[in-house]
Amino acid sequence: MAETLRYDNLMQYLLLKNGNLLFKVPFRGGWAVLKNYYGSRTALSSIKKTLCNLTYCNQTSFMPKGRLKTELECIRIWREAGFRVFDVYDDVTVEGLPEGGYALYEYVEAERFVVYFADASVPLEEKLAMWRRFLPVWHCRHALAIRSREPRLVHENGDMKHVMIMPDDQFLFFDFEMAFRSRDRIEEAVAHEILAYLRSLCKTVGKELWKTFLEETIRHYPDTKLLESAYVFQFKNPNPVFRVARLIDRNVRAGHKKFFSKYTVARRLHEMLQAAQ
Repeated sequence: MAETLRYDNLMQYLLLKNGNLLFKVPFRGGWAVLKNYYGSRTALSSIKKTLCNLTYCNQTSFMPKGRLKTELECIRIWREAGFRVFDVYDDVTVEGLPEGGYALYEYVEAERFVVYFADASVPLEEKLAMWRRFLPVWHCRHALAIRSREPRLVHENGDMKHVMIMPDDQFLFFDFEMAFRSRDRIEEAVAHEILAYLRSLCKTVGKELWKTFLEETIRHYPDTKLLESAYVFQFKNPNPVFRVARLIDRNVRAGHKKFFSKYTVARRLHEMLQAAQ
């Protein structure tokens, strides 16, 4: 039988409000993270985002129950593939929350990449060593996603904010409520993730060090063709519709001309890959 949890004043445990509502709640002598997928978003905004995801973005539903279903599926698939993710306490129910709209997860106290790589007190060589240790793990998942044609092995919202450094030398990945859908576009999904991570890395380490970290990525990521795909799918997409859409996008939207825009980072990576040949 499922254990029933009751929290008379749940808001006192509020951890984060980001559309969802996340609570750090007492659980079995410790803590857990209770995630309410209904959160603060309106039904209309979820419907509009879902229509965009399904018709254009190659992504899963944005509806609360859809995001919960996707996250639990991704956690299971990543765990079975050998990657560290949050444990899920699926043998509990919580009074007062909508059925099928929440989940209870393991609470982990560990440093996130975004904090570690931005910390000026950490020596550069230690940061580079940490990044070198991460790269083969990262590539292993990309290769497995492509080999198995499994889009849910791609980190749709992957960046420096969603990786934790564990004390057992593992990396913990989280935030899987959205995923790519098409098995036929798996290479594009991987390219999207690579660019998102590298853009986040460059922004985190800053203007003085971004080049050093991209050079390190080129030297130690095991497949430079996959790195190059981050540029190809932004500038030379095989689909002519997407190619034209991105041409318009990068020339119309002012934000894409910023120093660490996705197009700028993709172009710099391409130029450095060409120079390294």
